Amino acid sequence: MSWLDATYRRSPVLVQNAFATAYGLKERAVRYGGQYQAFVRDLQRSEWWTRDQLQAEQDARLRAMVAHCAREVRHYRALFRSLGLEEGDIHTAADLHHLPILEKETVRAQPETFRPQQLAERALPQTTGGTTGTPLHYYATPSAVQYNYAAYEARFRVWAGVRFGERLASINGKVIVPVESEQPPFWRYNLAFNQLYLSGYHMSERNLPHYVAQLRRFRPEAIVGYVSTVHALAQHMLMSGAVGLIQPKAVLVSSETLFDWIRADIEAAFGCKVYNGYSLGELTAFISECPAGSLHISPEYGAVELVPIDGNLELVATGLFNHAMPLLRYRTGDVVEPASSDRCACGRELPLVKAIIGRVDDRVVTPEGTVVGPASLSLAFQSVPKLKAAQIEQETSAAITVLIAAGGAFGLAEEQLLLAELRKRLGTTLRIELRHVAAIPRTSGGKQRLIVSRLNQAVRR
Repeated sequence: MSWLDATYRRSPVLVQNAFATAYGLKERAVRYGGQYQAFVRDLQRSEWWTRDQLQAEQDARLRAMVAHCAREVRHYRALFRSLGLEEGDIHTAADLHHLPILEKETVRAQPETFRPQQLAERALPQTTGGTTGTPLHYYATPSAVQYNYAAYEARFRVWAGVRFGERLASINGKVIVPVESEQPPFWRYNLAFNQLYLSGYHMSERNLPHYVAQLRRFRPEAIVGYVSTVHALAQHMLMSGAVGLIQPKAVLVSSETLFDWIRADIEAAFGCKVYNGYSLGELTAFISECPAGSLHISPEYGAVELVPIDGNLELVATGLFNHAMPLLRYRTGDVVEPASSDRCACGRELPLVKAIIGRVDDRVVTPEGTVVGPASLSLAFQSVPKLKAAQIEQETSAAITVLIAAGGAFGLAEEQLLLAELRKRLGTTLRIELRHVAAIPRTSGGKQRLIVSRLNQAVRR
């Protein structure tokens, strides 16, 4: 734990709110400064382009990115040489098949080979764990960060009828309230974003009435969060007769599979439409739901392919704007169901998919009855060095076993750090056993799951 984290944990709630706001002010400059506004305008204009215009724009961006990779990035220079390819051989997205699919493990093992020798902007270090428990350290330029948040604004938030600066309630994976806290407030304020940030790790039946009461006071215009955390709140509202007490304009969810029955529960609880979104920290693909209910790919953001792998159609993506660590034909591990039509009632000609069905993980249940989903728990693994992969197994609500694939370099200090990160999210009463393994088992479809639960916590009714 850093000294800043330790100071935050020891501070009174009012000081923690000041910390959250200070962090928000810093992030506001990074995310929404520079070219952000211009990017938003560009994306709002191009969402109404014809299919041919969108394809031409994607191909032009792809050619520029391939040229950058072939000239500046060591991994791709070697790859092009070994394949006998010139940068001009990949002229359009249809030519991407000349390149092999890039596995996450390749990037994780040698991240420096994906960084360019020359870069016009500085590179900002980033970390993502997805929902697989495998951390990936990568880099992004400031303009890439701004483009990513511009896409979120123009193609997700605006489509849902809300904008940056309106009252926002977030329930995601950051540890903002010490897990040992037993009394409210289970939330903190980020005034820089006009945001009420609610802890995703205290949502037991005993505590959820406090969440409802606080949200009633705050009156959010939008609620944003992981599917499992928002759904836990919605289920409580449906069962406790709190329907209609919180009335946002929209609920925006991501990071976990949005099943139809979960969507129905959330919409019934809050009386508004749920908007589903999908993106990767690696900045390679962006998919979002329009007002007509269709999932649209943003082709200017990334070139998306649906590739048959192990009997499924997996999403393979090529990022088109992050020159600090470009990824060509990156295997996401997410299974996608193709759209049955290429037309949407909204009138936009952005490409469509029917559903993203790959992020299907179980959830951990604590002895107190708190349910924590994979997107939140994946964050526990991101800050642990020397960790290749991990998986959580649960047989009873009293204990979990964490399988660790790390090799000999993973010692006692790393184990203690991992336990501390898990405790932040799961509390102190759940028994946690760490078990070292040579490799994490995969599903029959080749996917690595973060959580394997045998508690009959079904993801369907």
